[in-house]
Amino acid sequence: MAEISAVSTGLIVSVLVALLVIGVAIAALIHRSRGPFILSGDDETYLVRNPDGRIQPLTADMQVRFDDPRIVQFQRRQHLRFPVYDPRFNSLAYDHLVTESGAISLRIHTTTPFPFTAVTNDGHEVTVTSAVSFCVNRERVTDLARLGDFGDQFERRIRSAFSGAIGRRRDEQLRESHHEIEREVTGELAGMEAGSGDLGMPLGVSVFEARFSYRNGSTLPSEVTMASPAMAPDKAGASPEDADAGSAPRRLALADVTQPGDGGPRGTDTPGAMQFLGTDLDKLLDQFRDRSPEQISALLSMMEMQTRQNIVSMLAKSGGLVVFSARELGLDGNAALTERLQAMASEIEDAPETE
Repeated sequence: MAEISAVSTGLIVSVLVALLVIGVAIAALIHRSRGPFILSGDDETYLVRNPDGRIQPLTADMQVRFDDPRIVQFQRRQHLRFPVYDPRFNSLAYDHLVTESGAISLRIHTTTPFPFTAVTNDGHEVTVTSAVSFCVNRERVTDLARLGDFGDQFERRIRSAFSGAIGRRRDEQLRESHHEIEREVTGELAGMEAGSGDLGMPLGVSVFEARFSYRNGSTLPSEVTMASPAMAPDKAGASPEDADAGSAPRRLALADVTQPGDGGPRGTDTPGAMQFLGTDLDKLLDQFRDRSPEQISALLSMMEMQTRQNIVSMLAKSGGLVVFSARELGLDGNAALTERLQAMASEIEDAPETE
């Protein structure tokens, strides 16, 4: 009887242990089935791949966890980045629309592409620095998974819109319609995303505002500082040493650009009267539009005097001795010159005699 009691006791203990293990497993499964699950919020969302291979946005009825293999991870996140250029430090970095876990940002971002050159309707070159505020459109978030390179396509679209708006205007119109150009470009980019534009495929974003500033001439920087630490982890097979090296700022030399005065094919950079460039002279003339005859006469007199000086300088550089009279130089009867000559003569007369 003692042996039977010992066997019964051991069997009971084994059954209790088995029930305890099963209970713990069931409790873990119940806890796991209740979450935590990923929810699509106002600041970020996810894309999920179905068993049939189709990609769809995350919805409220989906039970998806952070480590769920169905989440689209975007292993090659480079194609969902956008440029951020800082003209103050001449640095170029890249921000990403997705995180390493596959979370897609729904916040408002601002992309500032690298400066580019545009040409006005009358052939004047300007260097444009643009900035566009946008965010991912939740209704078209699946478009991001099909894009080959979001950053390059968006940057080319921004450059094309600004170049077209500037190219439809003359130089003086560009200065007068700065905000009108910004509204025009904003409408064009937003229209492409809404499908109301004549050209362009939606990229899956909403455009809120497009701004720009410009400088006269093709004054692109010859080098830029690359600050892109976020790009290092994206490289396949990159070692920690490579990641550290990629996170350090790098200076990259760019292609040589035409500087003012080099004389481009249009000849707009050839110095004119008073050593003004073509664009500077055009702006100066615009300032005297609808002015009084006296103001225009003063401008013409200054240009004439500078032109005479340019002629003298060119002849003097020939290496020969060139003599001009005051009348030929337009200085005959000049009150300022006469007063200065008289002052010099008085100084010579009043100078004390020395042995």
